Amino acid sequence: MAAKKWILYGANGYTGELIAREAVAKGLKPILAGRSSHKIQALAKELSLEHTVFDLKNHEEIRKKIRGTHLVLHCAGPFVQTSLPMAKACISEKVHYLDITGEIPVYESLYSLDSQAKKSGVLLLPGVGFDIVPTDCLAASLKKKMKKGSSLDLAFVGLSEVSAGTMKSALEQLPYGSRIRKNGELVVTPFFSRSKRIQITGKPYKVYGIPWGDVFTAYISTGIPNIEVFKDISASQVNAFQFIKPGIGILKNKTILHFLQSIVGKLVKGPGESIRKNTITKVWGEIRSQDGKSVHLVLECKEGYEFTIESSLLAVSRVLSKEVGKGFMTPSLAFGCDFVFEVKGSRWLKG
Repeated sequence: MAAKKWILYGANGYTGELIAREAVAKGLKPILAGRSSHKIQALAKELSLEHTVFDLKNHEEIRKKIRGTHLVLHCAGPFVQTSLPMAKACISEKVHYLDITGEIPVYESLYSLDSQAKKSGVLLLPGVGFDIVPTDCLAASLKKKMKKGSSLDLAFVGLSEVSAGTMKSALEQLPYGSRIRKNGELVVTPFFSRSKRIQITGKPYKVYGIPWGDVFTAYISTGIPNIEVFKDISASQVNAFQFIKPGIGILKNKTILHFLQSIVGKLVKGPGESIRKNTITKVWGEIRSQDGKSVHLVLECKEGYEFTIESSLLAVSRVLSKEVGKGFMTPSLAFGCDFVFEVKGSRWLKG
C-alpha cells in the first residue's frame, strides 16, 4: 500500500522549515509547499523531498495543488489571512486540514466551516503546536477532575523569543484588544487590563491576560463558560505598551500594517537552537465551581517552537494512520487530554 501523501505548506517560514527538517529526521516525507519559489526549491533539494509552489489567492489553483493528498499541515501566517483559503480548498478536495495557529479569529472562522467539513468528511484541526496543545490538554484534564466547573484560568510562563510570523500575527491583532470568555460569550478587554498572581512550584508570578486561542477553543473542549488566559510579561513590556497604546489604531490601516510586517520579516529571525533546546515552559491551570471549590494543575513542557515541531508531526502521524474524526476539533477532542505527554519532556509538576 502506497504511503499517504501530505503537504507541509509554509515550509519556507521559520517554523515550517524546522518542522520539515524534523519530519525528514523522523522518516516522514512531506511535499514541501509555499509561496517563495527560491526558498522552497532550495529546501526541497537539500532534503530530497517533492515540492510545489503556489500562493493562496486562487481557490481553483489551491485545489489543483492539494488534490490527491491526504492532509495539509498549514504553517504559513498570518493565519488570519491564510487559513480560510487553504481550509476551504481542503474541504472541496476532501483533504484534512491541520495548522499551528493561535489566533482567536482564525478559530472562529474555521469553526464556522464545521458543518461543511463534516459533510465533506474532512477534519479541521487548528492549533496542533504549542498553540494550543498544552493548554487545551490541561483544560480537558481539569474538566475531568471537576465536571461541574464554571470558570477556567490558564497561564504559561517561560516562553522564549518569537519568530517573525508570530510577531506579524500579533501586530495584526493588536488594535482589536484582548479577549475573555464570559458566560459563554467572547468579550473584548483592553490589553494588559486584567492580571493575577499565581504560584508555580512555590515561585510567584504576576501574569497578564492575553487573547490566547484557548479563550475560544477551551469552551469547545470543555463547555466551561468563563475562560481567561494569562502570560508572564515584564513590567518594561507593559510600560512600553502603555506608551504606544494611543497609536495602535493605525495598524488597522492595511498599508501601514503590511509595511510594518515587512520590516518584522527582515529583522525578526526567531530563537536559535540553543535557546529552543534549553528553555522550559510551565503551564498552569485552575478550574473553579460556583460553590467556591477549585482544582489546579501545573504542566512542564518544551520551549514553544520545539514543542510545536514535535506535536505537529505527532498530529500528522495520527491523522495519516487512522481517522480521528471530521469537522472542527481541538487537539484534546481529537487525540485525548493525554496527547500532550506524547511530546517528550511533558510532565505534571507538584504545586
